Amino acid sequence: MNPIPSPFPVTVVAPPPEWWQILGALSPLAVLAAAMVAAIVALLSLRQKARADNRSEWWRRAQWALDASRSRSRSEAEMGQKAIELLGQSDLASREELALLKVGTEDALLAAAKASETRTLTPSQRPASVSPEDRKVQIAAAKARVMLDQRLSEDTPGWIVALSQEAPG
Repeated sequence: MNPIPSPFPVTVVAPPPEWWQILGALSPLAVLAAAMVAAIVALLSLRQKARADNRSEWWRRAQWALDASRSRSRSEAEMGQKAIELLGQSDLASREELALLKVGTEDALLAAAKASETRTLTPSQRPASVSPEDRKVQIAAAKARVMLDQRLSEDTPGWIVALSQEAPG
């Protein structure tokens, strides 16, 4: 039988690591941190671009709605007023844009105000009554104005609120 030598302790004394060795050991963490920063910047950039694209598309629709609201075609004008109301509900619209949308309701509401003034005149002084198509446009404009005033925290005249609650006939 071979005798097995008994183990004896050996102590290896190494010098402390140099600064460049420590830095080299941390380089994978630096790469990971740089990748995370780049990913966050890219994500924020994509989000900002998507929001800008959405706002641009919102404005294109708003231009159409404003143009349609002034159309000679009563059905297109009514559709334009309804589009103004829908676009005014969007979170993409700033306060200034909501105020611009209000401008699109003014012609129809002025016509409604003039029509209500003529009701107090004697029958011989009254112009022809408002057509049902025009009244639909006026009601749609009143609904849009009520919603826009709410979003802008502004007071809506009572006659506009009453007009917005009328049933289109």
